[in-house]
Amino acid sequence: MEFKLNDYHRNITDEELLKDILRVASSLGKNTISKTEYVKKGGKYHSSTIEKRFDGWLNALRKCGLSPSKNQMHYGSANNACITTQELISDLLRVSEKIEKKTFSTGEYSKNGTYSVSSYLKKFTTWNNALKISGLEPFDHPLGGNTKVSEYACLEEIERIWIALGRQPTTTDIKNGISKYSLHTYERRFGSWRKALEFFVEYMNGEQEVEKSDDSDDIQLPAETTTKSVDNVLVHKTKRDINLRLRFTVMKRDNFKCCMCGRSPATTLGLELQIDHIIPWSKGGETAIDNLQTLCSDCNLGKSNLSENDQM
Repeated sequence: MEFKLNDYHRNITDEELLKDILRVASSLGKNTISKTEYVKKGGKYHSSTIEKRFDGWLNALRKCGLSPSKNQMHYGSANNACITTQELISDLLRVSEKIEKKTFSTGEYSKNGTYSVSSYLKKFTTWNNALKISGLEPFDHPLGGNTKVSEYACLEEIERIWIALGRQPTTTDIKNGISKYSLHTYERRFGSWRKALEFFVEYMNGEQEVEKSDDSDDIQLPAETTTKSVDNVLVHKTKRDINLRLRFTVMKRDNFKCCMCGRSPATTLGLELQIDHIIPWSKGGETAIDNLQTLCSDCNLGKSNLSENDQM
C-alpha cells in the first residue's frame, strides 16, 4: 500500500464512466453492481464522481443498461426518488427510540438505520437539518469543530482510516462516521478535505513538517546506538514514542499485515494494526526500525511485555 492521491476526473467523459461500470460488472458476471462492489473490484473512478455526474448511482446503472436490484431500489443511497422525506424522518425517529437518544451521530445511525447517510444529506443538506426537521436535537460532535485538534492528530487519523479501508478515504467515508473527527475538523485545519489529504501525502513523503512535542522524525538509528545501564537504571538513546513516519515505514515493510497472524485491515474488518517493540522498551529495547514490528491488537495484547526470547 502506498499513500498517494487519486487523480481528479473532471475531464472524464460520461461514456468513459459508464464503460468502466460495465467493465467491472462484466468481470463479476452480473447485470447489476453496487457502489461497494465497484470500488472493491477495481473501479477506476470514485463512486461519488459517478453519482454527481448522473445524479445518483441508480441513474448511472440505468444509463449503462443495467438493472438495479430490488434492494438497491429500496435502499438506494443515491436515488432519493425511491425514498420519501417521511420515510427518512420515520427511520430517524425509530433509531432515536431504539438507542434511547434524542440526538446521535451519522456513525450511530449507520449502525442502526435503514437508509444511507448520503440519502439524508441529499434530501436535507446537513445531518443536523435532518435531525431538526424530524423533531430531534442537533448533534454536537464532541470533536467536531474543535480547532485544538492538532495537525498531527488529524494525520494519525487519516493514516488509520486509509489503512483500515485499504484505499484513499473520501468525504463520504468521513460523513458516514468512520473518523473520530468530523469533516469540519479537517476543513478548518487544512482548508478542505482534499488539502488535508495532500498535506498528509506530502508529510509521509517527508515534504511537510508538523508540530508535535516529543516527536522525532528520525526513521532509523545509527548501528552503534545502544541502550546503556547506569546504576542498574536503563538509559535509552531513543524516545519510546513511535512517530507517524516511522510507524508507516514499519507497516509498509511488513506489508500492512500482522507479523504473527498474517491478518490485515484490508481483509479483516475492524482489525487494528499496532507497532510493537520486539525487545520491550522496559527491557532495554530501542525505538529503532530493526526492533519494531507490526502486530494486530489481538496479537500485541497476547505478546504483552514479553520479548521473543521470553516466549520461546
